[in-house]
Amino acid sequence: MKIKKVGPIGAEVLDVELSKADDLPVDDIKKAFLEFSVLIFKNQKLSPNDLRQVALIWGKPLIHPIFKGIEGYPEIIQIQNLGEKYHTNAHWHSDVTFEEEPPDATLLYSLEIPDEGGDTLFADQYLAYEELPEVLKEELKETVAIHSNLGVLMLAGGDINNLSEVEHPVFRNHPETRKKSLFVTEAFVKELKEADPKYSEETLSRLYKHSSKNDYVYRHKWTKGDLVVWDNRCVLHYAEHGYGNKKRTMHRITTSGSKPF
Repeated sequence: MKIKKVGPIGAEVLDVELSKADDLPVDDIKKAFLEFSVLIFKNQKLSPNDLRQVALIWGKPLIHPIFKGIEGYPEIIQIQNLGEKYHTNAHWHSDVTFEEEPPDATLLYSLEIPDEGGDTLFADQYLAYEELPEVLKEELKETVAIHSNLGVLMLAGGDINNLSEVEHPVFRNHPETRKKSLFVTEAFVKELKEADPKYSEETLSRLYKHSSKNDYVYRHKWTKGDLVVWDNRCVLHYAEHGYGNKKRTMHRITTSGSKPF
């Protein structure tokens, strides 16, 4: 196994065939994951069962609380192109933060890829936290954000009676690396708890803009057979469109997490 750094965040893992579950250097993969936060495995051939087995490296595969999985594999969501009008991931976010225990890791595997467009961008939230002004770090060190699933329910045509809200700290401590990261996502954060509405809106807007600075970002250009795995505890991602009605099919799976602190 070899590692090639790809940007301010992320690394490509070479000489690993993930379908050979019994021969994987699991400890080395886990170590690289904590160091680089985003891992890219190219030229993989993974069945749904293979993908589920690989996900076990990071934890128990989760069933999405709203979106239905593929037949026989409820943990795996199939993401297909429905046209730019229905593209829902063109915003910076961490996955499923409206749950009490958001997933630690997301795995995204490419089955069909257009010849242009469809890049996914990843932003390092360790760096985002480190480069915040010290006065803002001090001001927000005990601040909590309220995360909601309302937007996802509306998108999926779900029952609004299933609306839920949870509270997570604006600055999250990683349970394994012990590093702090910025932990707000425009997709799911409703407001800062017990804050003046204007202050909440202006502060969140400032944090969102800061969190995705180019200096923190790796842009992944997909090829067929790529598996990308990222750490939702310290990474935001953004899915671009730009491929019209061309086919783009991905399999996505997330793994068990823990309560942010």
